[in-house]
Amino acid sequence: MEGHPSKNTTFLNIEDLDVFLNKHDSNFIWLLVATILSCGWIIYLTYYNSRNIGLFLTLIINRLYKDGYIHIGSFSFSVLSGKVMFRDVYYINQDMSIRIQDGFLIFRWWKMYNPKQKQHDPKAETRLYVTVNGFEFHVYNRTDLYARLQETFGLEPTLLTTKKDEERGPEDQANTLESVNIKAESPEPTSSWRSLIPVIKLNISTGRLAFGNHHLPQTLCVNFEDAFLTYATKPPSSHLDQYMHIVKGSLENVRVMLVPSPRYLGMQND
Repeated sequence: MEGHPSKNTTFLNIEDLDVFLNKHDSNFIWLLVATILSCGWIIYLTYYNSRNIGLFLTLIINRLYKDGYIHIGSFSFSVLSGKVMFRDVYYINQDMSIRIQDGFLIFRWWKMYNPKQKQHDPKAETRLYVTVNGFEFHVYNRTDLYARLQETFGLEPTLLTTKKDEERGPEDQANTLESVNIKAESPEPTSSWRSLIPVIKLNISTGRLAFGNHHLPQTLCVNFEDAFLTYATKPPSSHLDQYMHIVKGSLENVRVMLVPSPRYLGMQND
């Protein structure tokens, strides 16, 4: 019928589309498609790539690690700058919890490595720099101590702890004895990671330390706004040790308080 377009003119097939692109400037269309795809890829890298990497890392780490739960909200890294950024990181087990709002670490891989440098030199050059915002560390349990008290007083064990020495097999006991033997540190400086990273600098903005649980009337809280810490090692004072840890730094606006535990059901005393 007249006045009604045919199906061939209403719906274009592949051949008609090819003819249409040849008649018109098809380069402009491909440029438009490439621009849209590039914008979509940039938006994904900016807002979603780090979150997906954090999700995959969370699934993989918790599949391999069974003694607690580790969560990573977002994770990204840059090879050229040696920078690793993370957000919403927390670790929880039956004794403590560690939470980090966001932070980053910079590994200065471009610094010249000196193999003759001492491993335990506190004045050595810093290659690893860590900055953390919103740090929380809460200790609410000590299952190893409670398990020893239960065993001492002959109480029925109610805690999930590691196997006792008498319950372990001969192979486990042999591995334990081998782990107790202290091996002297090799005089070769390149045999330890401390020769590559002898000093670590850590900056914490808005930190909080808490010790206690709902079975105690009060919880010890230590709050601070800024902390500037430096970690290093030095030779041990005893031949039975390998090395000694050193942490030096300063804290600003420190407050130490005993606050009432929220879910404690007993009597509160000042």
